[in-house]
Amino acid sequence: MQELTANSVRKYFKQAHVELEILKGITYRFENNKSYAITGPSGSGKSTFIHLLAGLDKPTHGEIYFNGSNIASFLEHELQEFLRQSVGLVFQLPYLIRELTVIENVMLKGMIEGVDKQQAHEQAIGLLQKVGLDYKANHAPYTLSGGEQQRVAIARALFTKPAFLIADEPTGNLDMTTGKLIVELLLECQAEWHMGLIISSHDEYVADRMEKVLHLKDGLLL
Repeated sequence: MQELTANSVRKYFKQAHVELEILKGITYRFENNKSYAITGPSGSGKSTFIHLLAGLDKPTHGEIYFNGSNIASFLEHELQEFLRQSVGLVFQLPYLIRELTVIENVMLKGMIEGVDKQQAHEQAIGLLQKVGLDYKANHAPYTLSGGEQQRVAIARALFTKPAFLIADEPTGNLDMTTGKLIVELLLECQAEWHMGLIISSHDEYVADRMEKVLHLKDGLLL
């Protein structure tokens, strides 16, 4: 079993000489092969917490552990390896690289890791087939709809078959029907690769479909 654990995590931000405490001591253990929804009102700190879990930011106090290792203690190359290998990230916006084709966007993690180009290409095609977009492999990302771009972003996040797939408001810019399709796709991939799935969202459908629902309110995770 692989674990991503928050231990007494607090996070402060300074705003006009005032220190705002966004997270007020969160302790929780996430396990792979389970799905989690993190809900809460706008400004409650959902994205902040997601970024901490993903190693994109550091807590002001407390620790985030991956399989018992404090992420904050990782050397730069260890952190980069964690971001490439252990977590897959999906955001509200897909952040695809305009200058690359769809399949090149999906292959990117593999190319950075030094995977053989042909092998990376075959793996990327398989992932695009998984999300139903192999027929658009050579298209430019900007020619795709918002839902299609988000599916490409999911394929890219899955390239290394990470222990955890972490998504921050992945349906926020999508219509209800497309949003539901994205949620079901994430769950299908999670089940196939036995990943932990952590989604922050306002979407009630997300909360209904995840195994565990956590509510972030007043800086605490309930």
